[in-house]
Amino acid sequence: VLTMEKFEHLAFLIYFGEKGSERIPLSQNAPFFANSDPDMPAVAVPAAQVHDWLLENILSALEHISERASSKENGPTGASDQDVPMTDVGATSIKASTSARGPSFIEGISKSSYVKQASDLQGSYIKVVNCHESVIYILAPLRYATVYGCSDATIVLGAIGKDLVYILGVRVEHCERVHVIVATKRICIANCRECVFFLGVNQQPLIVGDNHKLQVAPYNTFYSQLEEHMNQVGIEATINRWNEPVALGLVDPHDSLSHPAGVSDVQAESATRLDPDQFTNFLIPNWFGGESSGSTKDNPFPLPDVYMASQQRNHKNLGELKQILRETPLEDSRKRELSSALHVYFKEWLYGNGLESFLVLYLPVWSKAKPDKQPGNSGS
Repeated sequence: VLTMEKFEHLAFLIYFGEKGSERIPLSQNAPFFANSDPDMPAVAVPAAQVHDWLLENILSALEHISERASSKENGPTGASDQDVPMTDVGATSIKASTSARGPSFIEGISKSSYVKQASDLQGSYIKVVNCHESVIYILAPLRYATVYGCSDATIVLGAIGKDLVYILGVRVEHCERVHVIVATKRICIANCRECVFFLGVNQQPLIVGDNHKLQVAPYNTFYSQLEEHMNQVGIEATINRWNEPVALGLVDPHDSLSHPAGVSDVQAESATRLDPDQFTNFLIPNWFGGESSGSTKDNPFPLPDVYMASQQRNHKNLGELKQILRETPLEDSRKRELSSALHVYFKEWLYGNGLESFLVLYLPVWSKAKPDKQPGNSGS
């Protein structure tokens, strides 16, 4: 636990406010000490609670820095950049924007397939927010991406990198039963449940907060311009640290506010490796035919031997099944019955393995080709 006196020592490292302005005591900016009675000793708070609060504010500040960097890349704003105090860059202060200088939003997609390519996006920062039971493709080189509040979805992010070493490439937060497929320099996962991450990542995945039943696996897809996009943002295909997640911080399995002593704090839960027998390649359709060209013909990240062996077994079994079906003489009515039964069992398999979001692959894809039918808010 931390007392208010010890908490103030953090002011040597961080502070709230404009550069050159009078510094406000750090404890007066923190929700757990802000209204303390000066004549009464403040109640100590769990270190894990302080850690989460600091992390939230630091990452919010980094998001703001990323937006400012994107703004400078896309031209002057007409006014000089101002130093913004950390208190002004919380998550609630960032608004949806259609400006080239702000983040592009993909928000509120439900029970749909949705695709964005590099030509559809302005700027280098994207937020995918509150999307459910959908498959979303962002096939573009970007500097920063946030996935927030999504559930029962599959989200494919193109190539996400950053020149500044202290800014995370991808942040996934408050998601449930989501599959994220991404090639990135770095990724941070916070407060997620039952999610699977198929990663081509150059640095160790960072896991913070209250997470449960996370799984990591090697990268499992490609599209024609992937390697070109990776080169643009500095991702190396020869380095993949998908299986080296680092869990930071402590979590109180009970309500930390009602247990100020923090006696039940435990190490934050990390991620386990996906069973190789459950590993499959993810196919990205080529909806636009010759509209996009590229040289990538296969997954640029080498698969570990155990996953490659499992994949080869699956391909062999599938080939044998196809051969049996081709050689079995059936009347047309029986073929229709067999086809219907296979579809039913396939859907049951998807639901049984938490892959129900793939069912939307049978739905129309919303893209720039159908701008009048795009669901949700997708300012760019």
